[in-house]
Amino acid sequence: MNTNTAKFLFEGISADVVRYLVERNDMDLQEAISTFHNSETFVKLEDFSTGLYIESPAYVYDLLMSELKNGKLVQ
Repeated sequence: MNTNTAKFLFEGISADVVRYLVERNDMDLQEAISTFHNSETFVKLEDFSTGLYIESPAYVYDLLMSELKNGKLVQ
């Protein structure tokens, strides 16, 4: 998979995860963006070598929620 495709998938997943935080966790947009961008889940998603960018947004959201609940990313 080329870098442009990976970036496109990364951006789509990021937007969906932020939307889920707003809709499901009653966060405002700024809080949702900050929460996701400051997470270990985001770091893993951004690192294309992990392959996380090919997973569904719901899967990435679940990872984030687990991280927020447990204080660390648990895969």
